[in-house]
Amino acid sequence: MTRGWWRRNAVALGVIAVLAPATAVAISFTAWRDLPTEHRIAVETGEAVPYGGAEIGPISARFDDVPGTPRASRVVAVRLEVDPEDEGFTCAVMLVESAAPHRRWGPSTTSLDRPYDPDRVTYCDSEHTSPYTVEHDFLVPDDAVGPFELELSGGAAREVLRLAVSP
Repeated sequence: MTRGWWRRNAVALGVIAVLAPATAVAISFTAWRDLPTEHRIAVETGEAVPYGGAEIGPISARFDDVPGTPRASRVVAVRLEVDPEDEGFTCAVMLVESAAPHRRWGPSTTSLDRPYDPDRVTYCDSEHTSPYTVEHDFLVPDDAVGPFELELSGGAAREVLRLAVSP
């Protein structure tokens, strides 16, 4: 490269020197702003909390004896009351171990051999506009003893809600 090349491309190099960092900052800010905020809320037994345009709670959990559960594992059955307040409410749930090693489990309701019950709701149903109970089963290893948190995300809220549960 010669000195003439730098002169011919000085304007383009100056634009790149300004726009590259500005683009990186704009992308980082947008990604940071879109991250859901996380709220951990301890809900007393029998209480509810507003979330995503719905009233969530009370919540309960128990270790459940389900036939066909794989060896060295057990089922944490969680019941969650949802009042969508005349609007559809959708959510995704995870069971999170509160103490180390902070493992996470998704619902295992469809992979367990529970008898079919047409009245049992196993997901946040956007078509329900009146209060209902959601029942989730989580398959966890034998050494997972709790306490746990039920993590809800989605709905109208851009935040993650964590409800403490103890089977």
